[in-house]
Amino acid sequence: MIYELRFVAPQRLDTPLSDLLTEAGSMGVVLEDVGRKAVFSADVPFERCQFKGYFAETVERSEVEWGIRTLLVAHGERGDTEIHWLSLQEQDWQTHWKRYFQPIPLGKRLLVLPSWLPVPTGMEERLILRIDPEMAFGSGKHETTQGCLEALDELAEQGHLGRVLDMGTGSGILLIAALLLGAESGLGVDLDPVAVETCIRNCQINLADADKRWRVHQDEQLPPGPFETVVANILAPELIAFLSRTTPRFRHCIVPGGHLLLSGILWEQAQGVEDAACQNGFRLLSHQRREEWSILVMQRQK
Repeated sequence: MIYELRFVAPQRLDTPLSDLLTEAGSMGVVLEDVGRKAVFSADVPFERCQFKGYFAETVERSEVEWGIRTLLVAHGERGDTEIHWLSLQEQDWQTHWKRYFQPIPLGKRLLVLPSWLPVPTGMEERLILRIDPEMAFGSGKHETTQGCLEALDELAEQGHLGRVLDMGTGSGILLIAALLLGAESGLGVDLDPVAVETCIRNCQINLADADKRWRVHQDEQLPPGPFETVVANILAPELIAFLSRTTPRFRHCIVPGGHLLLSGILWEQAQGVEDAACQNGFRLLSHQRREEWSILVMQRQK
């Protein structure tokens, strides 16, 4: 018997909650967006998700629940969120887990595909990104990831991507897509060691053994570059910091005329990020909205 655990919490706690569930024995963690309306406070709006974990019947439920509530309180949330356990037959577990991940065609040329699914008929000519759901952010399901992938596809069609930096690389999906789309080289950077390991593994799965164009580093600072294309699918406060306060900043590591793709931005935060970019050497080329999220494509002024 497999037990599915369900509860709702802020998306910003994705990493610590997913780490907690995995360390407690969960065989996987699924996040499903359930809206942007405040969950624990009527005054503070934030993105919320339904977290799902999957445990063997030997799990100590009370210990897992205590860990969840303690973590929520430690991060400034109320600890009385409802926690539900549902029983699943073991043979249903694989089907139940995998049904969340289907082929995702994006742009004109990309197809995000879990490892267990064959290439759908009629999509054989697309560039295949084999990305399985793991702890690191970026399975291709979230609107921000999809928007970045489509923007990369469009940029590659317009011209050469050149040297690419994926800041906050997560699963490495954007880095891999850039290389499949013809980038000269790619560097993935992430502060999270789990993300670094996941990115390396996904690069090895998706790119030829002889492909030496990619590197992955664990760091919290921007590398000096120079890069022709920089992608950053991270939160708005971090984007603004990289645009206006850190050393180096985005404009220091992008060549004149180079492109900066920014996402992870709630719609109401987009103007602040755009203003910070325009005040620091960039101009806006496009602003795409996907659900409650924004994807900005900027160009460094010459």
